[in-house]
Amino acid sequence: MKNSMNHLMEFNNLKVGFGGCQILSELNGFINQGELIALMGINGVGKSCLLKTLSGLHPLMSGQIHFQDKVLSDYNPSERSLSIAVVLTEKPAVDYLRVFELIALGRSPHTNFWGELSKLDEEIISKVLVLLNIVELKNRFFDGLSDGQKQKVLLARALAQEPRLLILDEPTTYLDIPSKVELMNLLLKISREKNMAVIFSTHDLNLIENIVDQVWLIEKEGTLIQQSPKEMKSSGLYLKNFNV
Repeated sequence: MKNSMNHLMEFNNLKVGFGGCQILSELNGFINQGELIALMGINGVGKSCLLKTLSGLHPLMSGQIHFQDKVLSDYNPSERSLSIAVVLTEKPAVDYLRVFELIALGRSPHTNFWGELSKLDEEIISKVLVLLNIVELKNRFFDGLSDGQKQKVLLARALAQEPRLLILDEPTTYLDIPSKVELMNLLLKISREKNMAVIFSTHDLNLIENIVDQVWLIEKEGTLIQQSPKEMKSSGLYLKNFNV
């Protein structure tokens, strides 16, 4: 792991939940720039809640999250969207949009009041299309795409924001094995080439063990463990928590 000088985000004594109900507490951890992190844990343990809290979508119940040079709660939504992009499990209701139009929504934090795209905005969108190898999809409607294609397009919209931190909730859900492997390799490429911190939730240690830098495991008891994939596999924690 990298030293503390590279921490993009750090959280201390974090308590998270929603609707006034606590799910996890006393969480401590950090995210480094250019690092790829897999968040693991059984269903219902609180992975989505933690990711939404780290992204600023859910208010934290107590504790503190530092992002870049200040406390995360001090950022307004517009400021957060310039540095943090989120891809959730739920697909947006945008079936009437073409791929290019949907990806262009990712430029909203950077455009003027009317959302007009500049030449620079169009260049950035074009580069994202090339990066994810979906240029041929740009004029197709979102609702006509396969699950794998839709996931790439939503990732492209997030990348068009040019964030420093990319957060994805269960991005491989509904994907077949080849598509899962392709997506993992894409996330690795993004983290390295763009020096972007990427964290995503998953259940599959075998899929990510040779790709990610860190594994975050939320244990059944609510403890957050941060280890390398090799440490996670040899420690027996994965077997203990997933009963496999």
